[in-house]
Amino acid sequence: MKKFLLALGLIAFLVEPLFGLPKEVFKQRRAKLMELMGDGVAVLYGKTGGFEGEFKQDKNFYYLTGVEEPGAVLLLAPKEKSRRDVLLLAPRNPEDERWSGERPSIGKKLEDSLGFEYVGRTGGLGWMVNAGLQHTTNLCYLSPPVSSSSPVPTDLNFYKEVTARVPGASIKNMSHLIRDMRAIKTDEELAAMQKAIDITGEAFKKAALAMKPGMTEREVQDIIENEFKARGARQLAFSSIVATGKNTTTLHYTRNDAAIKAGDLFLMDIGAEFDHYAADVSRTIPVSGKFSPEQRKIYEIVLKAQKAAVAKVKPGAFVREDIHAEAKRVIEEAGYGEYFIHGTSHFIGLDVHDVGDYGSPLKAGMVISVEPGIYLPETGIGVRIEDDVLVTPTGFKLLTGGIPREIGEIEKLLSGK
Repeated sequence: MKKFLLALGLIAFLVEPLFGLPKEVFKQRRAKLMELMGDGVAVLYGKTGGFEGEFKQDKNFYYLTGVEEPGAVLLLAPKEKSRRDVLLLAPRNPEDERWSGERPSIGKKLEDSLGFEYVGRTGGLGWMVNAGLQHTTNLCYLSPPVSSSSPVPTDLNFYKEVTARVPGASIKNMSHLIRDMRAIKTDEELAAMQKAIDITGEAFKKAALAMKPGMTEREVQDIIENEFKARGARQLAFSSIVATGKNTTTLHYTRNDAAIKAGDLFLMDIGAEFDHYAADVSRTIPVSGKFSPEQRKIYEIVLKAQKAAVAKVKPGAFVREDIHAEAKRVIEEAGYGEYFIHGTSHFIGLDVHDVGDYGSPLKAGMVISVEPGIYLPETGIGVRIEDDVLVTPTGFKLLTGGIPREIGEIEKLLSGK
């Protein structure tokens, strides 16, 4: 019965979206991409898998389709008179559907509900691509590049098979197109991200008020993640980092099983996902409600570095050369350069570490993190402060500004226990 109900939820989303952006948004994205592609033909594969609740669609595929059904394929052929914009779904299996729920039938109703010119089955992919290549020789490769040790992507393998059978057809690398589109957030995307941030902020506040010596990190993590769910977040943006004492000095600490002790610091690096969009927030707070003199000193240096780095955010700035360099400068001048051991910023969007070109200047509409830190294992003091920052036409907007980060704000919040 559980499998059946989970399947019904996915099918309902496929036929008539219950969450996320309207179909027109995805249709506009595909139209823009086809304009950028020129006369090429492109195939993009969704993720495969069953109808279980843990299924998460490939982010590029979701960005262009809004479809979460496993095994789906997108075909784009801008120069075709018909079937320029095609969604192909995996074949139906009556036996499987007795376990996972009935899947929708192909037809105009489904095409209209999803915003596609044509919806068919994946068995027709080969002949449709060959038909598209009657009018062009270009196969546009849209997926992100992978390392030399990674498996060859499914779409690239498929393209190689096509070029072996269609004389003159060639593969053109256009992987930057979706990356660059995703990097610039629309108002709809920013609204979803702000909701994810607001949920994350409320969960942080609830956890901060509930945290006390004797509890475990895991208990606080449960408070955070239950609050995410209660406020409508369907997923975690990433595995929660909830650390106390010396664990605050481990960057990607995820055991989250230590006991909380009075006098220690407590670090939360957390993020809800709302309508597929991520938040990423880090706050470091004193377990006893007040920072010790040494804790305060380190916290003030990190906060100063963060503010200086955020002030560098604007169109034309570079993530590494401007923003990271400024945070690093402040921490080095304070004498703690060797204890700042990670980058300051990453792009945020559909992924918490979202796509983006770090070698190009920032543009209005991009969202990045700014998260300097100092980590002192010998004293058990680790401080990281992370905020999500929107690049505006004239500078920046702190999307996480409603979440306490000043020492006075944090100590005032904790005094309400």
